[in-house]
Amino acid sequence: MGLFLSIEGSLEKYIEKFFHDKYKGRVHPLEIAKKLTREMRDRKRVSINHTYVPNKYLVYLYPEDLQAVIPIVPLLTRELKDYVEKKAAEKKHILIAPPQIFFQADENLETGQLHVEGSFEEVKINKGVGVENEPPLAEKDEEDEKNTLCFKPIKNVIPAQNNFPEPKGQLILNTGTAVGKTFYLKTSPMIIGRHDSCDIILNDHSVSRHQAKIEYQQGKYILTDLESTNGTFVNGKKITTHPLKAGDTIKAGTSLLLFNFLP
Repeated sequence: MGLFLSIEGSLEKYIEKFFHDKYKGRVHPLEIAKKLTREMRDRKRVSINHTYVPNKYLVYLYPEDLQAVIPIVPLLTRELKDYVEKKAAEKKHILIAPPQIFFQADENLETGQLHVEGSFEEVKINKGVGVENEPPLAEKDEEDEKNTLCFKPIKNVIPAQNNFPEPKGQLILNTGTAVGKTFYLKTSPMIIGRHDSCDIILNDHSVSRHQAKIEYQQGKYILTDLESTNGTFVNGKKITTHPLKAGDTIKAGTSLLLFNFLP
């Protein structure tokens, strides 16, 4: 019996009611949840003591369906990740890392169709700006060496930031042709935008040349909009300056970036 077929009545009714009440569109989120469950079942790996299930999922949608879903992707992603975690715990399966869910357009699909691919991906710690398991891009990646922050010694100043932990922030691109691309954040200010000079380059025509700035201040990453044309949003709300928390979703143009901390 498939995993989804074994969902108890109360849980199934809760999920279905939640999705029906909050979402509208050609692709119903409940169907995505079903596909995720089937992919967990089909790609599980059984070892001597444990059964492992994928922690990374790519959800492929017809391009127009993806555009319709984009406004709710931040909330939808959080709910689906929570669903994956609960299903794994319910079956006593192991996730090798917190679940990641990305959305990708696929012109080979028809309207209303979707396809889910699961994989196992451990989170690796890396310094500076970089990319892991990145799909090929038409544009070459921006080199970050020129953005290295130079420190000048200042006398009689207490280094207050030494009291804060070393930052390990990252932004994961959640939409577009480069879905899954990961940017590792530094202590120096980093510019997000479309221009080649930006530290975090988004190949999205609806993104401003210099969209926003992210910097590390007193133990927190602060996101600041740079008077962009279409605005910068965090969890669906337009911001001017906003402290980021783990799990926050940044929207710039049609691009979505998931903010999180490395373990």
